Amino acid sequence: MKQKTIVYANTIDYDQPLQQRPHHLMKYFSENGYMVYWVNYTQRTDKVRDRISDTLEVYHNWEVFLKRHPKVDIYFSSWAMRHTDLESIKADLVVYDSLDNFPENEHEEDNMISKADILLAASKPLLELRSKQHKNVHLVRNACFKELGDLDYPIPEDLIPYTKKNKPIVLFSGALTSNWCDLLLTEKVAKKYQVFVVGLPWGIKEMPKGVHYLGSKGYQELQAYYRHADVTLLPFQRCQISDFSNPLKVYESLAHGTPVVATDIPEMDDYKDVVFVSRNHKEFIKNIQKAIKVSKCNEYKNKAKKMAKNNSWDDRFEIINSAIKEFFKGEKDEKGSTFNNTIL
Repeated sequence: MKQKTIVYANTIDYDQPLQQRPHHLMKYFSENGYMVYWVNYTQRTDKVRDRISDTLEVYHNWEVFLKRHPKVDIYFSSWAMRHTDLESIKADLVVYDSLDNFPENEHEEDNMISKADILLAASKPLLELRSKQHKNVHLVRNACFKELGDLDYPIPEDLIPYTKKNKPIVLFSGALTSNWCDLLLTEKVAKKYQVFVVGLPWGIKEMPKGVHYLGSKGYQELQAYYRHADVTLLPFQRCQISDFSNPLKVYESLAHGTPVVATDIPEMDDYKDVVFVSRNHKEFIKNIQKAIKVSKCNEYKNKAKKMAKNNSWDDRFEIINSAIKEFFKGEKDEKGSTFNNTIL
């Protein structure tokens, strides 16, 4: 039985510096018996593909890919807008990885959900919502790599001058945006602490007053900031977007033993042992001081690292892999076809 082919297409570029959930999951697919095709969002005509390994190829043009591979075993998407791809490619199985719930995208979500055979939900609120819309939904939260907390990362050069001030390093990573971040809260924190942002500002003209912006960082670079921060922040507003989110940065920060101070979005309920959950601005700022105190405590660090290791990409991949195996097993039962479970 030939190995299963899976394509992840037209959403983000494979070689972007900050690797995200799709990069991690496709890596696991390629290392566990699948032939993975990644089609970049940025389309090019001067180059056809890059062969990353024997089981992972990156294509730079969707039309060229379709000519070579008009049919795949699995189409995997994490962006609802890409339901249009399914008009031009044939796939035995469509997996939709539902990551968020943007109000303006609800129509596109409906289109993708109607075409999917398996739905993955990145948070419990999404699981509850998608389970009303589809019969085959699985909770697959974000995660981290188990080994992150065991690796050594030197202090980033742009942090060194600030470490000499003997003041705590308070970090926000990711997209700082008025759409779901509480910029007023961030500014209040910056009045009391050294606050650093690594990532990309999104839809804002300038950083909140007092915040040090250090620019966008690659995946490995970012780990060094988590490692050497005293506290990381999750200053989210309570809104439809944040209430359905499961922030990846929480797992990566905890993997390094670095405490997280967060607003009380629903997904933080299961991590209150290691995340300082805050109901308002006053409590958020008080929790930063509490987090700073435990940031040097080995007992806390060990607990945080254990929590992160119990939420690994290995575990998440196994949930998806099992769902795929079950789907094809059902196909076999219905059609009498065969499926090589040893591959998966």
